Amino acid sequence: MVTTSEPTRPWADGPWPLIATPSKTRDVSEHAAVYIANEMAFAHNSMLRGLNSIYLQASSIENPQEISDFLFLVHAWASWVSHHHVLEEEKMFPGFESVIAIPGFLEGNVKQHHTFQPLLKQLLEYSNNTQPVDYRASVVRQLIEQLAPSFRQHLSDEITSLLSMEPYEGNALLKVYKECEAEAGKQDKHVVPPMVLGLRDITFEGGNQWPTMPPLSAWFVHYLFSGKHSGSWRFLPCDTWGNPRPLKFVNGES
Repeated sequence: MVTTSEPTRPWADGPWPLIATPSKTRDVSEHAAVYIANEMAFAHNSMLRGLNSIYLQASSIENPQEISDFLFLVHAWASWVSHHHVLEEEKMFPGFESVIAIPGFLEGNVKQHHTFQPLLKQLLEYSNNTQPVDYRASVVRQLIEQLAPSFRQHLSDEITSLLSMEPYEGNALLKVYKECEAEAGKQDKHVVPPMVLGLRDITFEGGNQWPTMPPLSAWFVHYLFSGKHSGSWRFLPCDTWGNPRPLKFVNGES
């Protein structure tokens, strides 16, 4: 007797795989470096879910409104990732190196940025300058295929680098990180919070509460900030509360 089953629809945990977080095997309260690396691993996984979601859905959108909303998501994602790396290069990494007192301690990670930043810039420009009638999924997918391997490698390697700061002064490292976290929080509240909350997954690794937020924060994001670009958030792999959901535009479904 031959049995068949529904094929599993691809989701945002591939094709470029997510990163195991330090909290899977470590107590993040042991040292600030472990906490920082863990926070960054969760952020990096959100970036990868965004990358995967864009790649998987790029070929299944058809009408002009879908394409316009999708291009806005691509632009928002690429802008967020670019801002993240600029903040690292200009403030976070120099701050960590000042605490560590070893110039160039994180230089290898900065050099990795340069391997994919030109392609990220091309993706950003394409999403910003393309009209729906001119949209080509092949362009988006080819750019992602070129940047994704070095991008994913960098996101993984950086966690190892951050964990290597464990021998150094934890409180001072944490102060630098919190200052950068506050700076990152100044980004457009109608764009970055709705997108990032929809790129987290509260079920990942058996359940998590990343990111730590004041009570009702997700409620405020959902009801006050997500509406302006709600059409773009339908491409996200999770709802505002971090609950995974099927990708809406995969296998021609909409």
